[in-house]
Amino acid sequence: MRRSGTSDAYRDLLDKVHWSHQHGRDVLHLNQTDIDNARLFAYGYRSQTIGTFQATRTAVESAIHSVTNSHTRSHLTRATALLTQLEDEAIQIVPQDFRAALSTLYRYDQWANDALDSIQTAMICKTNPELEFIGQLFSSNLDAVVGTDGLYIANDTHVPQQGAFLVPSLGITIVPLIYGDFHSWNFAYLPSNQSGVPIHRHRAGAEIHLGRSRVNGFTVLGNCQADVQEGYAMPIPPTVEHGFYNRSGHDHILPFVFGSLALGGWGIFFDVEPRGESTGDPCMCELGTPDMNHSVWLDRAIERVEKIGSNAREIVVSITRTSTPETGGLELSAARIGKDGAEMTCSSFRIVSVVKGKGKVRIGSVETEVGEHDHFGIPANLPATVAQIGNQPLVVLDAVILPHGCSSEEEQ
Repeated sequence: MRRSGTSDAYRDLLDKVHWSHQHGRDVLHLNQTDIDNARLFAYGYRSQTIGTFQATRTAVESAIHSVTNSHTRSHLTRATALLTQLEDEAIQIVPQDFRAALSTLYRYDQWANDALDSIQTAMICKTNPELEFIGQLFSSNLDAVVGTDGLYIANDTHVPQQGAFLVPSLGITIVPLIYGDFHSWNFAYLPSNQSGVPIHRHRAGAEIHLGRSRVNGFTVLGNCQADVQEGYAMPIPPTVEHGFYNRSGHDHILPFVFGSLALGGWGIFFDVEPRGESTGDPCMCELGTPDMNHSVWLDRAIERVEKIGSNAREIVVSITRTSTPETGGLELSAARIGKDGAEMTCSSFRIVSVVKGKGKVRIGSVETEVGEHDHFGIPANLPATVAQIGNQPLVVLDAVILPHGCSSEEEQ
């Protein structure tokens, strides 16, 4: 079944993909634009791995327990199997050639449609308002991918229904935004009645915590903690314990970048070890000290590049702060982009977060407008430019993961 929210661009591309499969996988009619767009759509699907796919599977598995009709149960069981396949697809790298269309995008489209069909067929067997709601949310969440011309935009202002992941060992809600090949941009939603992010560590993943406006709490790294009442960026190497105590009195959103060349962007899904028995309260440290791994006052860095002028760029967190030979390291930069635009093509996947102003993004042949709180991904080696629109300065953050010992200047 074809979802009603699909764009003409998506339908036209899938028509070409289906024609290829019907004619012995003939690829001669696919051009570079088709391949570029297939990569963009594939990464849009990929960003649903521990969000829509995992949350929908969990919802369906929960609904099965109250179903007695054998036909309904069989269709729902098939839906969970397909949703699991969609989650597992994140293990695969998105190719840079025709296979992005004929293999990766084809599987995502086929399995997503089959999963929705299975849920809807289960409702035909027996009317169930819960299943109807699950199917509607699954379809509407995926419309954000297939309803575009290829460029998936994620926003960090709210927790989408059936689009988040509850970390069992920590009891916090994670919302995935953009997933690349080996790193991802997410946020943790911390309600006012929750103390914050419990102390934990990642065995094989690097991370950067990003405190933004209205932050008020303590950020913890190892045996130290720093008082934070303005935006900050805290680089976290693998195996180092970390967390955050929220004392703001209101709901708080904590953005973070996670990555690992040994795992993948989805590694946050399972590579979480909560701290065991406490060894005492962390000591108080200044944010920028070696004990806090030279963490940075992020709002100040953003203001600094904004004042420099058009197309200023600054590495805020260098790869050395999180890198190991096995996992690689994350690099975070801030950039002020003018109306003339800036080239953002990169040899590795780049994730961009808009923190101020509005802009026009062009990746390959696809264009769209973005504003504050929007996030998007730029696949490796895909031509990309970003330009300011309007009079307000455009400032973005971007993150890449690189092999140990590299830097973004060497990669580009």
